[in-house]
Amino acid sequence: MLVPVPHPLPLCGEWAQCPGHPLLPEWHGCGRKRQRNHALLSNYLNKVCSLERPNSELEFKIKPLMLERTPKGHDIEGMMAQAHVRKKNLENARIMLEIDNAKLAPDGFRVKMARSDHVLIIATLRGDLGSLKEDLCFLKKNHDEVRERGSMKACMTNEQVEVDAAQGPDLEAIMAELRIQYEGIARKNKEDSEIWYPKKSVQLEVKESCEALYCAQSELSERCHFLKALEREMDSLHKQVGVLEGNLGGSSHKYALGMDRLQATPCQLEEELSQLCLGMQRNKTDYEQLLRIKQNLELAITTYRRLLDGEEVVLFILNICIFIFFQLRFKLRHN
Repeated sequence: MLVPVPHPLPLCGEWAQCPGHPLLPEWHGCGRKRQRNHALLSNYLNKVCSLERPNSELEFKIKPLMLERTPKGHDIEGMMAQAHVRKKNLENARIMLEIDNAKLAPDGFRVKMARSDHVLIIATLRGDLGSLKEDLCFLKKNHDEVRERGSMKACMTNEQVEVDAAQGPDLEAIMAELRIQYEGIARKNKEDSEIWYPKKSVQLEVKESCEALYCAQSELSERCHFLKALEREMDSLHKQVGVLEGNLGGSSHKYALGMDRLQATPCQLEEELSQLCLGMQRNKTDYEQLLRIKQNLELAITTYRRLLDGEEVVLFILNICIFIFFQLRFKLRHN
């Protein structure tokens, strides 16, 4: 028994010639949706390819950039080592200077004392020689005067032999008196020399001590200035080290932020890629469903053709029901 169909299904080449058929809008809608899905899939694939290329380029650029911008610790270590070596050299130079000064100070003081002793001895000997020369001249002069007096008295005695005259002075007494006077003068000079020599030696010692104290003070002031210069240089090195540490901290923080940003970019790209993969999976599922619907539709068309050739109508109705079932299922899933 044949069941009348109000709208018979056209053949494959007759879809465009049947604008009033009820399955035609659905067929056209499925075709447009499939084309749109194909376009979306191609766009997604193109976008994935376009993102994979910049991602690989970005990774290729990130690697040398990270290698170049990695904070290197050996620079500051080298500067610290140079500062430490310079400090040790300055300390060694200071120690060597102190050792040289310690070695030269006794020798210089010894030479200075010997020189001062020699100068003092020479001055004393010169003074003694001058005093002895003066004494010799004084004795010669007195001796000449005594001899002249004696000769004059002898002449006077020779001329007045026959005349009674007064007795002349006793030469021995005069010589003894002169000897006593000279001995007193020599004793006094010796006592004065003994008193003068300790005073002079004390004065010379005080003068030498003052000179040594002045030299020590000048040397101490020079060493203090040198020590202050070293302290200033050390302070400047400490400040430089502090500035370098601050720069190192800032650079480390800056590089850490840049690293975080660079690490966030691949993560974001991976997330977008995963979303694209999910979208592609969904599109693939939709495409498979559309493909199954197309196959069912082609099967229904084939069945209709067989019906037109005189086969059973029941198989056609069953296929139509299956087609409507899949169509409704597809619509329900998408709604």
